[in-house]
Amino acid sequence: MSNIIEKVLVDSECIHDAKYNNITKRLTLFYKNGGVYDYERVPAFYWHGLFNANSKGKFINNHIIGQWTYNKVG
Repeated sequence: MSNIIEKVLVDSECIHDAKYNNITKRLTLFYKNGGVYDYERVPAFYWHGLFNANSKGKFINNHIIGQWTYNKVG
């Protein structure tokens, strides 16, 4: 994973996909209802965990939501 921006299909009940910027450490989640949220200063460790998780929805609920500062951007 050496790209500046990486993307993964999440396809959970609520979230469609996610992307991560390796420079800014910003994780963006794209919700199926059209909402888009940026999570700031997320360490790459968590992106790799999400990327490799069997259940991406569970990983997001357990390790991202409520853990990092976020902004609704869409």
